[in-house]
Amino acid sequence: MQRMAVEMKNFRIVKKMALGYLLLVILPIIVFGFYLYNQFYMDVTTEFSEGKQKLIIQAGEGFRSSLNQVESIHDLFMNNQQLIDYLSGYNSSEQQSVYNYLKDIRPLFFYAQSHHKEISSIKLYKTMNEVHPVSGELEDLGQMDKKPLGMLGNVKADKGVWVRSSGADTTELPNLSYYQRVYNNGYTKLLAVLEIVTNDSLLRNFLKAVDVNQNMQVQIAQGDDTVYHSGGIGLNDKDVANLLAMAKESNLGYAYLRKQRTLVNTLTIPELSTTFYFFSKMDEVFVDIRTKVLLLALTLLGSLAVLTGIYYATASSLVSRILGLAKHMRHVDENKLTYYEVGTSNDEIDFLTRSYNSLVQRIDDLLNTVHKTELMKKEADYLVLQAQIKPHFLYNTLESIRMLAEINNDQEVVDAIYTFGRLLRYTLNSGDNETLLTHEIDNVQHYFDMHKLRLLDRLRFSIQIQTNIDDIRCPRFILQPIVENCIHHGIGRTRKVGVIDIVVRRENAELLISVSDNGPGISEERLGIIRGVLGNELDRQALQTENSGHGLYNVSERIRAFYGGQTCMMIESREGEGTTFTLKLSVPEGMTMLNALS
Repeated sequence: MQRMAVEMKNFRIVKKMALGYLLLVILPIIVFGFYLYNQFYMDVTTEFSEGKQKLIIQAGEGFRSSLNQVESIHDLFMNNQQLIDYLSGYNSSEQQSVYNYLKDIRPLFFYAQSHHKEISSIKLYKTMNEVHPVSGELEDLGQMDKKPLGMLGNVKADKGVWVRSSGADTTELPNLSYYQRVYNNGYTKLLAVLEIVTNDSLLRNFLKAVDVNQNMQVQIAQGDDTVYHSGGIGLNDKDVANLLAMAKESNLGYAYLRKQRTLVNTLTIPELSTTFYFFSKMDEVFVDIRTKVLLLALTLLGSLAVLTGIYYATASSLVSRILGLAKHMRHVDENKLTYYEVGTSNDEIDFLTRSYNSLVQRIDDLLNTVHKTELMKKEADYLVLQAQIKPHFLYNTLESIRMLAEINNDQEVVDAIYTFGRLLRYTLNSGDNETLLTHEIDNVQHYFDMHKLRLLDRLRFSIQIQTNIDDIRCPRFILQPIVENCIHHGIGRTRKVGVIDIVVRRENAELLISVSDNGPGISEERLGIIRGVLGNELDRQALQTENSGHGLYNVSERIRAFYGGQTCMMIESREGEGTTFTLKLSVPEGMTMLNALS
């Protein structure tokens, strides 16, 4: 990874811009497009699944209504007093019994069966032996199947049970039978059990209402047993098992396999203790969508290709000028100071070219002023004696250069050398690690002046002294590292005019020195690390990065050791607005550090 990062740093600027375009524009668009497609796919699938589930629930309500109509036949028999009297054995003779049955009861069977085509037969199983039986309509209770009779023992007197016909062939729809007890008027005596046998049209009509186009695969389960299953969409056993497991875990009533694009909808009928599973393919849903998505993707890719070509052509036209200037600068040395041809526009590249030409001219003038030939001749001697040069020699040399500049009437160079000399004298003075705060501020003023020569109008600064600091002492270099940080990490990272303000003021027993810039600010993550290190909550190694080290930490520790008390460094920053460093020094009002030290 580190090797790759080093190789990327060595890329040509055109490759970097092209790579940046791929990583920052094309790749995010592709990822975002994939996310939108996936979200769209999920929304369509969910909408389709929910719509089909609603259709099945609606058809299920109709099916349950049909079941209720069949169950209502019991009320028709239960409310017929002639039938109750007949089952209770109130007829005086066999002839009277036959007459009453043919007159009042048989029409009841005919009416119930003729109005419900899904009913195959209706039969009563009587409990009293003295009641005359009728073959196919009224038989003894002993002839009834034991299974429904046992199930009726587990429900209330006014409730019935549904029983399906049992068979080994699960490819045929089962018939359903309904059983309910018939009592006397006071519900004190069981007279008979009503049996209503339906044909497969009851289930067939329900399945047809759900599967109008007959393109579903249906499975009916009662508990863990499969009662019925149909063919249809050719699902294998593994896919069916996966869908059934997903459907049982889902609370939505449906589940689907995305890879196979197969949906299963479920519906449970409590009256039958039965669950219906409807399997269907969703390919037809995505036919139009797939075409539209493909056209959109092709359009997007075509647009990206055109935009990439335009971007590359524009970037190349700009970068080629920068590369030309860079190539020229590589061949420039002290023996070959040549100008680079300036273009006809007034953009930043031409401004950079003019600044470079101006710099070349000034370097050439300076080399001629200090006798370039003599310096080259004595260069070897300077290298040997470089380690032995004393500070006063540097001061004298600078003074000599300043005098030469004055002779040539170059006041700008005179002022620059004078300021640099004052800055150098303060820096090389190793006699004491303390100084007056006024001297420290003067040194910062000289430091600003030197950077002003390079940054010109890009740097503005002000120093405001709002309290008396004449006798206050401080450690050396507590302000210059902060100012350097503002210039390097603040103004150096923005193209707008940089403003740095230094304000010295007093609040009660504390002297506050604030240094503010209008740079890009510090990210919240980085600001948290700096505050943690300054507060000794984090290891100071966490502050070390490629472009910054321990300067702020050293200043914070030095002022704490020097002033004590509540002395500290505070940092406030907002991205895009700037940063403010505040030195909070414990210097009581009326007591200078000179008095305190004495």
